[in-house]
Amino acid sequence: MEKFEIKVTYINHSCFSIETKNYLFIIDYFKGNLPKPIIGKKTIFIATHSHNDHFSKKIFEYGNFKDNIYILSKDIAELYKNENIIYLDSPDKDKDLDINTMKKIWNKDNVFILDKDEKFSYHDVDFYTYGSTDKGFSILVELPYLTFFHAGDLNDWEWPEDTDLEREQMRNDFRREIDKIQTDQLDLAFFPIDPRLKEDYDLGVSYFLETLSPEILFPMHMWDNLKFSKRFKEDYDDIYTEIKEIDFDGQEFYITIEVE
Repeated sequence: MEKFEIKVTYINHSCFSIETKNYLFIIDYFKGNLPKPIIGKKTIFIATHSHNDHFSKKIFEYGNFKDNIYILSKDIAELYKNENIIYLDSPDKDKDLDINTMKKIWNKDNVFILDKDEKFSYHDVDFYTYGSTDKGFSILVELPYLTFFHAGDLNDWEWPEDTDLEREQMRNDFRREIDKIQTDQLDLAFFPIDPRLKEDYDLGVSYFLETLSPEILFPMHMWDNLKFSKRFKEDYDDIYTEIKEIDFDGQEFYITIEVE
């Protein structure tokens, strides 16, 4: 039995860092304090879509740009490609298109643009993208000793004002994507439980838990209402999956993965 120590840090909203033996993964960063680059570990940024609560061009300023790997959703590249106004320099405008950001996004050496339903491999890491019920992709990441899933904005978004037909369509679209996910072992999952959905906040996560049964699930997309994670944990205290309660930005979780 071999043991691997994993460090997960909640950055903000839907952003987490996952530190493994050889890598530092940072997913859906848009604000908050990032861990410093770690000597001997490759930093891999993943941005599941272009919404401004899941993506910031500040990720291109992290450490030495050429040392990092960037996996971006296709709609992020299209956002910049299709913009009509190009700024020579706009350091104070996080979403404005500037020439420096364009050059980095279209860099072929360390920036990879993915659509849904694709597979990409980097050394011993495999990335599998799935669809979303909003924008971009959700993503499954497999290492020899760890598998984790980040939903991005994939969720059963059934709003109180939706019609029965809209709710049914959303439910079907969501479950179709979840049913695509193929993995023998899911160690960690990061999934939205948005308080704005009120009593229907768990329609998506309940189906996800029932279908894939991850070992550990981190709730996300709670905006500033982190206490909502306590309600979620209490509502699901009798299931197989361990639900992590999130109390503050920068909270660290240490996890041991055992592999035969």
